[in-house]
Amino acid sequence: MNVLSLDNVSKTLLDAPLFEGVTLGIDDGEKIGFIGKNGTGKSTFLKILHGVLPPDSGTVSRHRELTMSGLEQHPSFTPGTTLREFCFQGRTPASDHAAVQQPLGGDAQILDSFRSLCRELGLPDQDAPVDALSGGMLRRASLARCLSRGARFLTLDEPTNHLDLETIEWLESLLRRASFGFIVVTHDRYFLDAVCTAIMEIDGRQIRKSPGGYERYLELRAEREEAQERVERRRISILRRELEWLKRGPRARTGKDKSRKRRAMDLLGSGVQREMAMREFSSAHRRQGTKVLELQNVRRTFGGRQVISPFTYSFRRGERIGLLGPNGSGKTTFLRLVSGELAPDEGSVVRGETTVFGHFTQTGTGIDPSLTVLGYVQELAERVPQAGGGSLGAEQFLEKFLFPRSMHGIRLERLSGGEVRRLTLVRLLATAPNFLLLDEPTNDLDLDTIRLLEEYLADFPGCILLVSHDRAFLDWLTDRLFVFDGRGGIRGFTGSYEDYREALRDESAAAPSERPAAAPRPRRGKTGLSFNERREYELLVSEIDSLEKEQKDLEEGFQREVTDPALLQRDRRRYGELLIELERKFARWEDLAGRAGD
Repeated sequence: MNVLSLDNVSKTLLDAPLFEGVTLGIDDGEKIGFIGKNGTGKSTFLKILHGVLPPDSGTVSRHRELTMSGLEQHPSFTPGTTLREFCFQGRTPASDHAAVQQPLGGDAQILDSFRSLCRELGLPDQDAPVDALSGGMLRRASLARCLSRGARFLTLDEPTNHLDLETIEWLESLLRRASFGFIVVTHDRYFLDAVCTAIMEIDGRQIRKSPGGYERYLELRAEREEAQERVERRRISILRRELEWLKRGPRARTGKDKSRKRRAMDLLGSGVQREMAMREFSSAHRRQGTKVLELQNVRRTFGGRQVISPFTYSFRRGERIGLLGPNGSGKTTFLRLVSGELAPDEGSVVRGETTVFGHFTQTGTGIDPSLTVLGYVQELAERVPQAGGGSLGAEQFLEKFLFPRSMHGIRLERLSGGEVRRLTLVRLLATAPNFLLLDEPTNDLDLDTIRLLEEYLADFPGCILLVSHDRAFLDWLTDRLFVFDGRGGIRGFTGSYEDYREALRDESAAAPSERPAAAPRPRRGKTGLSFNERREYELLVSEIDSLEKEQKDLEEGFQREVTDPALLQRDRRRYGELLIELERKFARWEDLAGRAGD
C-alpha cells in the first residue's frame, strides 16, 4: 500500500534547481536509504515529504492514516529546555513534520516511551538541561524523541553523526526489526546495507529509487555506468569521423556543411560529465624518519576523572591505527596529546625530527566565514608543493579537489557543511604532513567524496591515527586498533574493525562456558535439535533457495522497460516482502545451524 506518492514534483532554492519531475511511490513499511552528493537537496526533499516546504510544482499525496516523525541534522531548542520538555517540542505540523491531523499518541504514552529510550541510550535525568548535553548526547535525545512518537513513517537525516559505534549498532538493530517504514539519509555503508530494502539516489536533478540494499544498488549503478561508457565510446568514434570530415576542406565536402558542423558541435558538448577524483592527485608529503613518535607513560585527567591512564607506545613509519571507544572515552583527547595541543599531566610525548602533523578536527574551529574559498587556501600558501616536484597555484590545487573556479570567490559562510569539511581537508593536505590525525573525517561528507578520500588515504605513505564511526572507512584504512574503555584504559588490537567485532563475538560465545555456576543444558540428542526442528532446518535451505530465485527473477524484471505501472507496483511490493521474509528465514536458519553444532 502506498503511504506517500509524488507526482512530477520539482523544487528550486536560491535560484538553483535541486530536483525536477520527481514521480515515485513509497510503500507502507518500506525502508529506504537516501544518498547523493552534498547540497543536491536531500534534506529539502524530506521537508517536502512532511509538508514543511511546498513543492514548486507537482503534488505530494499522503495516506489519510499516515503519521510521520522526523530526525533533523541540527535540532533547535530554547536554552534551558529540559529533556522532558524537549520530548514534547515540535509537535505542530510545521516543526514536528506531522503532515496529517491524526494524533501521534497520548502525552503519557509518548513520555513513557521517551523515558525508556533515554534509559537505553544512557541519557541523564529527565530534568537535565538539553543545552548542557554533548553533541553525541543531543543526537541520542533527538533519536529518542523521534522514535517515541509511534509514527508510521520516519525520516532520519544523518542519524549516525556524533554517535559512537555501540549506539550505531543499537540503532541498526532496532531499525532492522522495525515494522514502521523510514527514509534514512546516511553515508554509513554498513548501515545502508544492513537496514535498507531500497535505495533512493538524487543525481543530476533526478531522484531514482531502486529495490534492494546498498550492495544491489552498487551493482545496478555499475551496470548503468558501463552503459554510459558504451554511449561515450560511440560518441567519440562519431566525433572523430566528423572532425576528419571538417579537416578535408570545403571542396571535398557535400552541400550539407551547416548541418554537419552543427552535429560536430553538438557531439563536442554532449560528453558524459566526469569529476576529477582525488586519487588522480597526490599532494606533497615530507619524508618520515626512523623515529616517528614516542609516548612514554602518558596520563591525562579532566575534572578529577582519569581520561588517559599511563600509556606507552612507539609509532612506526606507515602505521594506520583506528581509535575505538564510546563518546567521551578520550579519543579526541588522545589526538590532541599526540599533536601537542594538550600537555600530559604525566609522561612525555617525543616527536621525531621529521614528523609533521596534519590534524583534521571534528569542529573545524578557527575558520573565518568571511574568507573566500580561494582566500582560505591562499592564507596558508600561494603555491602548493607537489609529490613529483614542482608546485601548483592555489587555484589549480583547489580544482584538483573538486572545487571549480566558479566556486573560488564564494565566501565560506555560503558553503554547505560537507563543502567546508572538504575545503578544510584540502588546506590541511597543502601543508604536506606525514602524520595525519583524523577526527571523524567523514562527518557531513557524501558517499562519493568518502570513496575518493579513502582512495587518497590508501596511497598515503605516512602514519594515520583515525577516529571514525564509519565502520567501512575504518575497515578500509586501518590495520591496528586502540580500544578505549571509557575509564582511561587503552587496549591494542591487531586487525581491522571487522576482525575486532568477530573477536568480540567469539568472546561472547565462549563466555557462558566459563561460568561455573551455570547448570549444564540438557541435550536433545546428537544435533541439539528436536525432531521437528531438524525437519525445519532441512526444509529452510530449499525454501531460501526458492525465495532467492524469485528475488532474482523480480530484479531482472525491474531492468526491463515498464509497460504496466500497476504490475510494476505489485512486483515492488512483493520484492519488499521477499527481503523481509528472507531476513526472517536466514535468522532462523542461523539459530538452528548454531544449535545443530552443539
